[in-house]
Amino acid sequence: MNNGDNSNQKEIENNDGTVLIETDGHKLKATMKIVAPEGDGKPIDTETALNELRKQGIIFGVDQSIIEDKVSSQYTEEPFVVAKAKLPEDGTDGKVNYFFNIEGSKKISIKEDGTVDFKNLDLIPNVEAGQLLAEMIPPTDGTPGTNVKGETIEQKPGKKPVFHAGKNVIVSEDGLKISAEIDGQALLRDGKIMVSPVYEVPANVDNTTGNIRFKGKVVVKGNVKSGFNVEADGDIEVHGVVEGAILRSNGNIFLNRGVQGNNQAELFCKGDLIAKYIENTKIMAGGNIEADCILHSIASAKEKIMIKGKRGLIVGGVVKAGEEIDAKLIGSSMGTLTKIEVGIDPEIKEKYDQSQAKLKETVKNLDNLKKTISILNKMSKNMPLPKDKKEMLVRSVKTYEVLKDQQISLQETIQSMTKEMENATKGKIHVSSMIHPGVKITIYNATKHIYDDVEMCTMFYKEGDIIIGLYEK
Repeated sequence: MNNGDNSNQKEIENNDGTVLIETDGHKLKATMKIVAPEGDGKPIDTETALNELRKQGIIFGVDQSIIEDKVSSQYTEEPFVVAKAKLPEDGTDGKVNYFFNIEGSKKISIKEDGTVDFKNLDLIPNVEAGQLLAEMIPPTDGTPGTNVKGETIEQKPGKKPVFHAGKNVIVSEDGLKISAEIDGQALLRDGKIMVSPVYEVPANVDNTTGNIRFKGKVVVKGNVKSGFNVEADGDIEVHGVVEGAILRSNGNIFLNRGVQGNNQAELFCKGDLIAKYIENTKIMAGGNIEADCILHSIASAKEKIMIKGKRGLIVGGVVKAGEEIDAKLIGSSMGTLTKIEVGIDPEIKEKYDQSQAKLKETVKNLDNLKKTISILNKMSKNMPLPKDKKEMLVRSVKTYEVLKDQQISLQETIQSMTKEMENATKGKIHVSSMIHPGVKITIYNATKHIYDDVEMCTMFYKEGDIIIGLYEK
């Protein structure tokens, strides 16, 4: 009986030390607990502990140094972490950097006097052909991880951003950049980056829109309010009324209604200007002007002015055309002063008049300087000039030389324009109904005042005079 007990005791005392190993459900870490030997059993050693890990398939992220440390001290309390997984690194989502205003936010500026500028809001993202509009930063794939059993842990790749090309843009070969193909307005519409050659104002041009500056065509569905500007490299089309505003177009201007300028409106275009009516407005067109009436305005066209429709009326102001003016009625029964000029490009005529005025002023200044120089020279012969007089003489001589060169340049310019205007004798004025007294007609360098009603006629230049002939149209 005692022998049997001793045998069991001996068996128990001889149990070697071992390890207990566990992994979490996701295999992200493994823990180890050292079990002490019993009796004369051998304590666990590092190699045995490592073999146990390998038996259970734990082959990655094993921290051998902590095993060695715990084995050496035969740590037998709580389990300790012996292996850790390498967690995956998810990819970053791609993004798009936009180089134009995609929100349409207003840029309010403060003037020097401290007031807020509500007119120059810079709402339109104008772009030029070739300009970079957007660049995509691609998503990254990320890096996979590895669990403690050496198995791959899949990472989550980054998402590709919405990056689609619309009309009038160019996509780079690598697909990462979008640039403008034409001048116009950059837009982000339905997730697509595009450039529109037309900028549409859905209502009025006023404080809500600010001034409009666009590299393409501008269409205004409402009115253009007084004090605001619309500038376009393309055409300007206004469905409502233009008030005391300024319109500048490198193309044509189309006014579905007309302009009530209140002597403040100014319209400039390199092409044609077409309107129902023009009133109290300054207009310069590089092509033709077409309207139902022009009232008390300053209007000039490089080519023709055609006033047709129910009224076909020109009354008051100054109306100039390089080639022809065609109207139903010119002037009024009240004898309203109305100036009509044809036969000379209005732009050349204006430059000619400006050059003549500048030449006259230059000659006057030269005469005054000549007198000043003469007086100072006489004074210097009798006695030395004071310092201030010497300086005055030097300045006067230098200014005289500059003005003399300016005089010669102006004379050459005037001579050139005079030769150009001498060939402009084909201008005509067609009146299908009546021209009233108070009208002053100028064709090239000839002038005629109308003192009596003249019915249905065509006026033209001949041998230095204005001839009233039969109506040609």
